[in-house]
Amino acid sequence: MKEEFLGYQRNDGTVGIRNDVGVISTMDCVNHIAEKIVDYVNGTVLITDLFGRKQMGINYELRLKTLTGLGKNANLGGVIVVGLHRSSAMDLAEIISTSGKPVDCIVFQELGSTLICMENGIRTAVKFVKQCSETGRRPFPLSKLKIGVECGGSDFSSGIAGNPAIGNASDRLMNAGGTVVLTETGEVMGAEHILAKRAVNPTVAEKLLKAIEEINRLAEIAGVPDIRKSNPSIDNIQGGITTLAEKSLGSIQKGGTMPLQDVLDYGDPIPADSQGFYFMSAPTPACESMTALAAGGVQMIVFNTGVGNPAANPVAPTIKITGNPSTSEKSTDDLDLDVSDIISNGLPIEAAGERIFNEILSVANGKMTVSEILGATQSAISVIGASF
Repeated sequence: MKEEFLGYQRNDGTVGIRNDVGVISTMDCVNHIAEKIVDYVNGTVLITDLFGRKQMGINYELRLKTLTGLGKNANLGGVIVVGLHRSSAMDLAEIISTSGKPVDCIVFQELGSTLICMENGIRTAVKFVKQCSETGRRPFPLSKLKIGVECGGSDFSSGIAGNPAIGNASDRLMNAGGTVVLTETGEVMGAEHILAKRAVNPTVAEKLLKAIEEINRLAEIAGVPDIRKSNPSIDNIQGGITTLAEKSLGSIQKGGTMPLQDVLDYGDPIPADSQGFYFMSAPTPACESMTALAAGGVQMIVFNTGVGNPAANPVAPTIKITGNPSTSEKSTDDLDLDVSDIISNGLPIEAAGERIFNEILSVANGKMTVSEILGATQSAISVIGASF
């Protein structure tokens, strides 16, 4: 297969694999308006969260950075920001507009009612979708492709089948000049020394170790003196995983074998000229970590599940994979790719990796994932501490 993909050129130099219009709610009290706009207009995706009002300090900064990153993601060709009042909407819209894509605001307290906001939002969404439809795909090298790698509902099969196969596909993409971003900091614990040895220099290794320390510090503040008592989770244990270190040794395999170029904070922009392997520090829950990856700029997420996990991101198409023969049967409606024949029929990891790599290229070229078709996606931004 030719080592290029057909994407959408953006004014800021990034390349999208989708050309959607994002409808972003700035706070929980207007989520329903954003949801209704998306319900009525094809070609739109919904970005909401459970918080927003009275967020201060680190929570405000994290939320603004994340929503800005999602709005700037190259998969969006236009953005509608829905806010309670103009200041909250404009804070976000003005930053997103620096990407060069069209941005408009729907402000509840100015328009006065849910129905009027819906009407205005739907009209704007139709206009933006029509504008986006005029943009065609053209070929780009794989160096323009950035993917996130994720796992959820991990079990015995994750570390011996699904994750190593994704790692092989990751190496194939990075060898072609692309970028792979691993996340879920809590699921690196016990294997951090292995990743640290792959760091390109001592500074990057130290950043990784500090990210682990920070997760431990936040756990202690929350009253959890040992994070290993809450991870692995119940479904992980039922699936055959005994310790967090065991889980982490399987988890890190998704990132392939290339040198670790840098460690990013939650939702930090991935460098425009990035190539190779990166780590983004984010919580382990799938919706939160995938939101961070999409805010950083990945155009796609490759997600392995052991016992099953339906989570997917609205901005970055999410390829759902399993290496568990049982899950491939019972969860087939949620899966895009089945590599369980690694276990059931001795399929080589290299062959499974090639299968995943080809699926990555197909999705980059426009093939829809199951979660896109079903609209089964969700965004969730991490919160540290209380609202005031």
